[in-house]
Amino acid sequence: MEFRQYLENQNLAETTIQAHLRNQERFGAVGTSQRIMVKKLNEYPTWPRRLSAANTLSKYLKFKQQPNDQIVQYIHNANNEIQKDATKRQIDLSHDPCLPTLREMKAHMNSLFDKGDYRGYAIMYLFLTYTLRNQDLIARVVKSKKETNETENYFIVGRKRVIYLRNKYKTADKYGTKSHVITNPKFVTAIKNFNYLLRETDNIDRVIKKITEDIGGVTESVIAKIVLRENNTMAGLKKISHNRGTDISTLINSYNIT
Repeated sequence: MEFRQYLENQNLAETTIQAHLRNQERFGAVGTSQRIMVKKLNEYPTWPRRLSAANTLSKYLKFKQQPNDQIVQYIHNANNEIQKDATKRQIDLSHDPCLPTLREMKAHMNSLFDKGDYRGYAIMYLFLTYTLRNQDLIARVVKSKKETNETENYFIVGRKRVIYLRNKYKTADKYGTKSHVITNPKFVTAIKNFNYLLRETDNIDRVIKKITEDIGGVTESVIAKIVLRENNTMAGLKKISHNRGTDISTLINSYNIT
C-alpha cells in the first residue's frame, strides 16, 4: 500500500491528501529517524509551516508502522507556540479603542434586519460567521442545486435552511468548493428577497462601507481583524482558517492592526 492510499483510507479530503503528499515530497529520503525529522522541521521559518509538516510526518510514521512519539511531542509544542503568538497579536488588537467590538457589530447586524435592510443583514451575517472576503458575496440565489454550476457562488434556498456554495473565491484552487448549511431563521428570511446577493458590477467596497457606516464604516479586512481579536484560541483560528480559506500562518502574520 502506498502513502496516498493510506491517506485515502482515512477519508481525508483530496486537498488535505495533496498537502500531505507535498509535505512528504519536500522531506525527500529522510527515512524514519525522528531525530532527523525534527532537525529538518526546525529549518522551516514559521511554526505553522512546521506544524503542517509535522502532522504529515506523524501520519507517515504510522503508515510505516514506526514510533512517532517525538513527532507527536513536536506537534504539541508547535501548537503551543502558535497559540502564544496568536494570543500576543490578539492582545495588541484588543487595545485599539477605535474599533467596534464583536458584540457591537452583532447588535448592528440585527438592527439592519429590524429596519428591513435584508441585504445589509445577510452580508454582515456572512462576514461575522464565516470571515469572508468581498468577492465571496458575489452569488446567485436559487431554489435548486440543478440551477448551479461549478464556477459561480450560490445560495440554494430551502424552506428552513440555505446551502451556501462557494466555488469562486481567492484560494479555491487550493481548498476547493466550500459548502455551508445556514439554518439561522433571520438569514433564511433575508436571502429569500434576492436573486443575487451582490453582482460583479457592484462597487463592493462602497456597499460594505454604506452597510457599516453606523459603526465606523469598517471594511471587510477590519471586520476580519475584529473577529480574529475575539477568537484568539487555536480552535478559533482553525475555524476561521477553514471558513475563509486562509492558512493559519497568514491569519497570524497578516491580520494584525498596526
